[in-house]
Amino acid sequence: MVSEVTSAVLLAFGMTAGLSGSLSVEPIQSYDSYQSWFVACDNTLTCVAKGFDDGSGGAEIRIERHAGADGELVASISSNERFTPSDIRIDGKPAGLGGAAWEYTSSSDGSSITSSDFTAIRALIRKLRNATHVTMGSEEAIPLAGFSAAMLRLEDRQGRIDGVTALLKSGSRPASSVPAAPPLPHIPSHPINARFRPGEETKLIALVRADQKALFAKEECQDTQQTPEAFALDQAQALVLVPCIMGAYQGSSLAFIARRGSGRAQRLIAPMPYLGNDRDRANADYFTEGSFDPATGTLSMAAKGRGLADCGVAASWIWNGKAFNLSAMSLQQTCGGSEPGDWPVLFRSTQ
Repeated sequence: MVSEVTSAVLLAFGMTAGLSGSLSVEPIQSYDSYQSWFVACDNTLTCVAKGFDDGSGGAEIRIERHAGADGELVASISSNERFTPSDIRIDGKPAGLGGAAWEYTSSSDGSSITSSDFTAIRALIRKLRNATHVTMGSEEAIPLAGFSAAMLRLEDRQGRIDGVTALLKSGSRPASSVPAAPPLPHIPSHPINARFRPGEETKLIALVRADQKALFAKEECQDTQQTPEAFALDQAQALVLVPCIMGAYQGSSLAFIARRGSGRAQRLIAPMPYLGNDRDRANADYFTEGSFDPATGTLSMAAKGRGLADCGVAASWIWNGKAFNLSAMSLQQTCGGSEPGDWPVLFRSTQ
């Protein structure tokens, strides 16, 4: 299953040079795709592996594990269609998930079966690694192409391979050899006290439009019904958001750091770093559904890959007086799964 994130999300990952917060160290977080599966790890090395059916039934398998020797482990099989544990089959054979280690729930919204038992989850994973698909009594089939590669990536990221805590490639290395989770970074809020003088916001937006006329033409920006916005950052600088593209269900803006008074502006390219085998990864130069909260100094965006919101990217950055630094990010490139907006977290921080 190839990535299905559509243009609105792809626009959020541009390669244009511009003003951005700088990160001097290699990121911890990662996102890797392996055929029908992907694995996403955040900056504390909490990792999620997911695979789902190609149809619209919302069937998915999700395996989440926190870093560290005793990191919490949860596996679930779910669908927006109702099923029973006995319906779950691996290549046509009963999966055998009816024991006490698995908790089954069902409602009009669908069904799920979940476990946090290491032994039960390891047994399931070893059944899945050489199989081709999982079914749940309907036409839905969750493909397993890439499953083993995704699980190996997850366990490699957490330092578990060839150890007793590994689920797929276990060995004799003790649990004490598994690295602890990296600490959460502290990205403090930065309340903005500066304010525009009467009429300054409108004038500044007009000046930035004039200053960046060539860029708007290059980006083929459209006339949209969205309203441009400007926010004072301090007595000398301001953030300006100018709508550029309007799609069926969301719009994207260009962002600028502008000089108050002159309107001389530089395009804002906000950092969205992560490791992985995604060749399209880059920084954000379009801000889909962009907004700014002066109370915390936070710039935010969220781009749905399609109207179902079953893929997309969301991120926030906090102004520190000089640059916008990443404070939160979630990403799911492949569309699918049972929960709209349930995009794996790649970056988190405390404020």
